[in-house]
Amino acid sequence: MNARSEIPVWRRRQGRKGFCRNAFLWGFGNGLVSTSLVIYIIRSLNPPAGIGLAITWIIAAPRLIGILRILTPVLIDWVGSRRRVCLIGSILSPLILLTLPLFLLLGFDWARLHSGFTMVLIGVIWGLYHLIEYFSTVSLWSWMGDYVPDRIRVRFLARRERSMIAGQFPGMLAAGLYTWARLAFGVLPEDRWQIYLLPAFCGIFSLIAAAFPLWNIADVPWKRISGLKERILDLIAPLRSKSFRALILFGAWIQIANGLTQGPQSVFQMNVLGITMLTALALQSWTRIGQMLFAGSAGRLLARFDQKKIMGISLFLTAAGPLFYFIADRNSWYLVFASATLWIAWIGINIGMNNLILSLAPEGDRSSWIAVYFITATLAFGISVLIGGWILDHFGKEILSVPRIGFSCDYCRFSFLYGSLLRFLGIFFLWRIAFNVNSK
Repeated sequence: MNARSEIPVWRRRQGRKGFCRNAFLWGFGNGLVSTSLVIYIIRSLNPPAGIGLAITWIIAAPRLIGILRILTPVLIDWVGSRRRVCLIGSILSPLILLTLPLFLLLGFDWARLHSGFTMVLIGVIWGLYHLIEYFSTVSLWSWMGDYVPDRIRVRFLARRERSMIAGQFPGMLAAGLYTWARLAFGVLPEDRWQIYLLPAFCGIFSLIAAAFPLWNIADVPWKRISGLKERILDLIAPLRSKSFRALILFGAWIQIANGLTQGPQSVFQMNVLGITMLTALALQSWTRIGQMLFAGSAGRLLARFDQKKIMGISLFLTAAGPLFYFIADRNSWYLVFASATLWIAWIGINIGMNNLILSLAPEGDRSSWIAVYFITATLAFGISVLIGGWILDHFGKEILSVPRIGFSCDYCRFSFLYGSLLRFLGIFFLWRIAFNVNSK
């Protein structure tokens, strides 16, 4: 008898609804306290080491510290419940994040005067918040997987993704509209940081509220590990699976392609295109709206047709996105909305990857598999973000040229070219390597 068969049908349905409500509230809070919000706060601090390094530190720190999520199965065994780990983490992580706006509210002048130390402190708070959230998320996915029968898994994942985006894009839009309205009333440059605090506080309280829909969902027994040898074997089991190794390789490649362009894209938006925070969040909201509208269709296509083909088409569309950043300038900044439109196709990749992770991981014992995948993917992303930021700070003003063909561009624009190429090459890995698997 598997773990899922021990749960009454009505309990499973109730649980799946609770997981979707959790996704909605978490998405709304995450939209309000987005990485963009933190980046604009950092910009107000005038970091001495360079804006490129500062931005990449904030983007990369959570991913690098995420390697510790491999300890989630050990933490679950110690606490004695996946549900309990999930609930504790869901409440504790936003409480940790709450210290960031409180610190700025109580001592921004001191923080600006000691911006180097403040940058490190923000990175530590931001990273610790994400680490606790990672523990909670791995527990959540392992726990949630036992509530979803294989035959409806893709459709449920699409529904949950849609719920999360339905909360995320109004959160982003609300934060953007609020900051824009405050700026329109002529806030002094030295006081601009204050307008970012209200969205941060509201977002944090929404993240805490996201734990409550999980409260009445029953826990499910899982395979408990007692000895050290068994625990080590459990942690390396995902790497012994050829199919799962292939999935990890594909995920890491895509994250490297994404990570290298994160810093250049953020700096390019602010310094070259002159995009405000409202516009930056509107771009993200546009993508989220499209993903919400197409999540159901993507789920049905993935369930009905070969996942490899649907994900390949999605990846092709997303790979073309950076090319519009390459041709945009301050007078034609609106071209980046074409990128945001193409990036709607990430919904097909996200749902497909989540389904494959749950499909390849053994039921009732998924926590190590989920942790290993997300560790490798986020570590690849974090390291590539730092590399991209270092290159940007050292060579960002250099002009790359090929005289024979009359081609020249700065590093930011060049990063959009190779970022697009790496994503296109990801289709090769998807086709020839990552999906030489027996996806259930």
